[in-house]
Amino acid sequence: MLDEILENNRRFLEKTTLPHIGHAPRKHTAIVTCMDCRLVNMFEDALGLERGDVVELRTAGATISAPERVQAANDLIRSLAGSIYLLGVRRVLVVGHTECGLSKVNPVALTASMQALGVDPQQLIEKEGLGDTNGLVNWLGAFSDVHLNVKEVVNVIRTSPFLPKIPVQGLVIDINTGKLTVVDA
Repeated sequence: MLDEILENNRRFLEKTTLPHIGHAPRKHTAIVTCMDCRLVNMFEDALGLERGDVVELRTAGATISAPERVQAANDLIRSLAGSIYLLGVRRVLVVGHTECGLSKVNPVALTASMQALGVDPQQLIEKEGLGDTNGLVNWLGAFSDVHLNVKEVVNVIRTSPFLPKIPVQGLVIDINTGKLTVVDA
């Protein structure tokens, strides 16, 4: 895979000269979305975004795991703080998507995959004080309803003591069509 990427990069550089643009997003917006590979290219096209328009923050499920929601002090909040205080972001959009893998996490499959790759799920459960496999699933950030998850993440961002009071809105994008739906928070 690395060789393929490097070859693609070589061809890209032969035919492309990128214009220099500033690091502050032109639309003064940060978008929190999922890392799902099905969103690559489709997401920006569906939202009409160009290079330099927004700051994109991608996490598994566009979420903040339940254990981290209480203090609202995780990597996503820190990244938003940097975007707001250093890059001039003045609006945040949280965009979940249909058919998200985190909306259907099977605890048995999760622990079996961990074990197959040499990670002891029980050791992690004990080290992090997660209680059981359901705690492990919560630690991962799993949820059952994407609309509810987006609403909860919007509220965590809105109430974080580390962030100023700026507009934060939620949406869900249909992974198969690109259609956006506003989520009331």
